[in-house]
Amino acid sequence: MGQFANSKNKFIKNFFINTFIKIYKPDLSIAKKRKAKDYISYNNFFTRELKDDARPINLSENIICSPVDGSIIDFGLIEDGQLIQAKKFKYKLVELIGSSPFVEELEGGVFITIYLAPADYHRIHCPLKGKIIESDHMGDNLYSVNRNAQNIIPSLYVKNERANIIIQSDKFSYGLVAVGASVVGSIVPFWEIREFKKRLSYKESWEKGPEEGSKKVNKGQELAYFKMGSTVILLFPQTAKLNINSLYQDKTVKFGERLVEIKAD
Repeated sequence: MGQFANSKNKFIKNFFINTFIKIYKPDLSIAKKRKAKDYISYNNFFTRELKDDARPINLSENIICSPVDGSIIDFGLIEDGQLIQAKKFKYKLVELIGSSPFVEELEGGVFITIYLAPADYHRIHCPLKGKIIESDHMGDNLYSVNRNAQNIIPSLYVKNERANIIIQSDKFSYGLVAVGASVVGSIVPFWEIREFKKRLSYKESWEKGPEEGSKKVNKGQELAYFKMGSTVILLFPQTAKLNINSLYQDKTVKFGERLVEIKAD
């Protein structure tokens, strides 16, 4: 499937792109390229960029904006080092992001899980400006992360391939976990401009992290993109003092808009 997705053969790539458009009906009016023929491959279409003015960024210092287009499928408190999947499966934070010192900071904090459906825009952006202080790559599996999979596969997110970033903002550190999914699976970091043929090369790039001059990231700046699928999990410490009253199950969110608010001191 990866070979087909990367194929530049006009018949193959146009067939896949037009079939996808017919089934999922993505909104191409906000994309920089609006026609199948304008993309060099199916993957190029799937990771399509938006017009510059398609997603206004909420730049308020007390607002954490959504890093992606998608739907909120889980959110809540991180208690006893555990998060919740599909309201019934608990999984360990340390298994999600590894034995980072950041794990202890997150106890009592908040997690927000956002699912990206096939038709959604699949690039990931910075929800709050800061500096990347840690990045890593974990996991090997590429299970589907759709609703059925979430409901039947315990600890789904800690089994799948994923990339982790920890960002130090002005007031607190927070984490962003990008979880891969079935078929292609690669998660491409913003600091890697090359198109690797092997997924292992992306893993090495995540483990190495960005150069020092690229570690500062602004709100709305692109952090990575999914070649296929999937899910983003945001992790905030208790010291972030987030007001999550605006969140609810299946809430649709768009990149750049208000996700949650930081409570005033």
